Amino acid sequence: MKLLMLSNPLAGRRRGLAVAEKSLEMLRQRGHTVENIFSDRPGHLVEVAAKEVNGAWDGIIALGGDGTLFEVINGMMKGNPELPIPLGVLPAGTGNSFSRDLGIGTHADAIELIAAGATRPVDLGECRSDDTSFVFINILGFGFVADVAQKAYSYRKWGALNYVIGVFIITRNLKSYPLEFEIDGRSFQRDNIFVEISNSRKTGGDMIMAPDASIDDGLLDVVILNKLSRLRLLSALPRIFAGTHLKMREVEHFTARTMSFRSTPAKVLTPDGEITGTTPITVNVLPGKIRVFG
Repeated sequence: MKLLMLSNPLAGRRRGLAVAEKSLEMLRQRGHTVENIFSDRPGHLVEVAAKEVNGAWDGIIALGGDGTLFEVINGMMKGNPELPIPLGVLPAGTGNSFSRDLGIGTHADAIELIAAGATRPVDLGECRSDDTSFVFINILGFGFVADVAQKAYSYRKWGALNYVIGVFIITRNLKSYPLEFEIDGRSFQRDNIFVEISNSRKTGGDMIMAPDASIDDGLLDVVILNKLSRLRLLSALPRIFAGTHLKMREVEHFTARTMSFRSTPAKVLTPDGEITGTTPITVNVLPGKIRVFG
């Protein structure tokens, strides 16, 4: 096969460069022709994927974390919504949540799946708001989790502590907000803390946000956390690692094909770990939209 690899050299605390070099060697040893392009700025891989999806390639490989996947897939969709060639996933980030649903445990697993050449259809989520539209392959959230991510980014110079700082600040100032939403035609109103719309089971590495989600069932799993105290919230967060948060009385779980959300005030969005757009939003599933090596 003739493959194009799009790599984030800064992925996984700057491990991306070394992982890319190793991946090129391993794929070429297996008889494949592979070219690599490194990202040099945010949004760069969107531009490259939009152009190259129509090139003479047998597949495009995204090497990095969930954010790299987000850029590459949205670029492919921008260049050709029919997605004529498959996607390969080479995890090299800190989270790599989506790769776990492909059964990828190690770098060698990912190489073998791509080299074998077999593909499987995978669903995408599509989100539209007043100021943007995009697709996501892993998860889309707003509310507490997204607010923490946005706050943590502003403290990124603190390294691994930035997320802890974000949790502390957002929890200290915790406030629920009015939320109106529709799920497959059913209308609801809630006093909300966060909403997470999942295509795959995991987020942030090993947090099992949607234990029963499947990447090829034609549905999105919606997890909604409603008003609760600060102490109750802090006790809830560890439960996500076991997937037992769904048993809490403040948590609701839906599966759906289409949905819309309106919050007061508008809330920032975090698709696949990126920060872009705000509510209100309309979301729908694109069943089997992309073929993935696996």
